[in-house]
Amino acid sequence: MIFFTHNKHMQQDFWLEKWQNNQTGFHKEFTHPLLKKFITKLNIAKGDSIFVPLCGKTLDMIWLHEQGYKVLAVELSQLAVEQFFAENNLPYTLQKTKHFNVYCYENISIYQGDFFLLPQDVVKNCHAIYDRAALIALPDDMVVDYADKLHELFPSNCQSLLITLEFKKKTGPLGPPFSTSNAKVNRLFAKNTQCSQLYEEDIIAREARFAEQGCQYLIERVYLLSF
Repeated sequence: MIFFTHNKHMQQDFWLEKWQNNQTGFHKEFTHPLLKKFITKLNIAKGDSIFVPLCGKTLDMIWLHEQGYKVLAVELSQLAVEQFFAENNLPYTLQKTKHFNVYCYENISIYQGDFFLLPQDVVKNCHAIYDRAALIALPDDMVVDYADKLHELFPSNCQSLLITLEFKKKTGPLGPPFSTSNAKVNRLFAKNTQCSQLYEEDIIAREARFAEQGCQYLIERVYLLSF
């Protein structure tokens, strides 16, 4: 069983080892269907920029790019970023800033480094946020910092499409992903953000990995947050 501490550097080491050891069961080899279903809920137009925190090598970024949006993402693991470009045959340019390596291909820019060090001016032209696997990847002692950082980066006039999972395991690691209830989302965001639930479904029947760990349910939810 994996236990987490309040030490952010230990958290970072955990994720870097996950990528190094190819323990990336959270990565999907397809675009998330709920992104396709609810992208129109975001008040954005083609050519607008979408921020994707803790992006890994998600193919959702390819789909957003193909729809005509600009993608600005951040990811801790250099290996994840390089795999994203290599596996999708995308040539990239590389620039270095004080805290980040910045990989760019056409309208996709990925800042490789610590999300919590990202300056606001980097995302000032982003019109929306897409969070499929960032919030649920963080333990309780970090999600508050994550939500606070989002509010710091996007103090107003921004919407976020947030996808969460809620479950209760009998065996296996505590996370990630970490179970995220409706109450938890409201606790993190409702104070400074309009929070609307768009969708809810129990998907345990098609998620064998969670069923094998004793989960009787796996509730997937989609929220629209208005900063």
